[in-house]
Order: sequence, then C-alpha cells, then structure tokens
Amino acid sequence: MRYVGRTLGIGLNSGKPFAFYLLCSRSFPNRKAVVKGNAVYIINQTETENPYVSYPVVRLTKDYAVVTNGLHTDFIAQALEWESPRKALVHVLDALDYERDDYSTPRIAGIIQRGEKRGWLGFVGREEFWVKELELKEGRALLTATYNVDDIEEVEMAFSEPKELVKKVLDLPFEHKVLAIGVVEKENNWGLVTAPLVS
Repeated sequence: MRYVGRTLGIGLNSGKPFAFYLLCSRSFPNRKAVVKGNAVYIINQTETENPYVSYPVVRLTKDYAVVTNGLHTDFIAQALEWESPRKALVHVLDALDYERDDYSTPRIAGIIQRGEKRGWLGFVGREEFWVKELELKEGRALLTATYNVDDIEEVEMAFSEPKELVKKVLDLPFEHKVLAIGVVEKENNWGLVTAPLVS
C-alpha cells in the first residue's frame, strides 16, 4: 500500500467522460465533502491555521468539469471561459505553483469536457511541471497524485452507476483514505456523487 496524498483521475465509461477525486490524509483526516450548487468543497473539521486543508475541489460549467486539490479549481474554471483546457492548466498552475506548506505539496488538476473522449491532467511540484492532453479509454482511468505516483498511472474503472464509481475509487490500494468524489457526464448536465470512507 502506498501513501499518495491527494489523487485525481479522468476516464471514459459507456462512451462518456468521468472524473474523480480521492482524498487521503495522515495529518487532517477529519474532513468532509460539501456540494454547493455547481461546486464541491473539501471542509476541514478540526482547528488549524493551515490554509491548504479546506478548498474547492470540483467546479462544473456547462461544458467542463474541473477537479483539483486546491484553490486553483476556481481559477481554472474561470480561465476556461476564454482559453483552451491546456492553456488554462498551464497558466493557472504556473502562476500559483506548488503549495508552500511543510511538504511542498504539488498542485494537481484534471479537466473533462462534455461529449469528448479526451481529457487533461496537470501537475506542478517543486521540481516538476507538466500538462498533458490525453485520449480516454473505455473502462479505464488515468490518474495522478501529489505523492508516490510517477507521472500518470492507468487503472481499471468501469462502473454501472456513479455510486459504484466512488466505491471503486475508495477501493484503490492507497493508504489513509478519507473520502471520494465522482463526476459523470449525464444527458443534460453533470452528475455528482460523494462518499465518506466507512470502516
């Protein structure tokens, strides 16, 4: 079992794009996901002065779903109003850079687009910066994480309903799992599902 910190992935299921977020945490496990309109927020439930443990994690627009591990979620969603997903990731990740915490935590981000069988992942760490446009494969997901994932990994991720997606995400072989969030394309909008880890 690996500790990967925050993980996000993008994939294709029944011909439609999906995305997910998996929060693993050793230092701040007492967190929850709160859905507010077209966004999801990670809310820390213990007292801390750490500015990085509560943040918008998902932002949905008409055409795009943005998933990240920090406040860059909203900046990327705004940038998509006037530029391509690739440029939005490049510009926002380059501007914000990695988190200035004790671990120099990387910022990661993913974008899926309605009706498209491609998606985008981005990563900015202390010594690494990349943004990639990726072809999505049926029943598979491409994921990256803040720690201990080399570039991008591919995993099986076929599901019949959104609840099954988050269950499969929570079954990934990573340590200190806290919660998962899934985003799926629906006929006229995006579908959201969240799941706490129940022992």
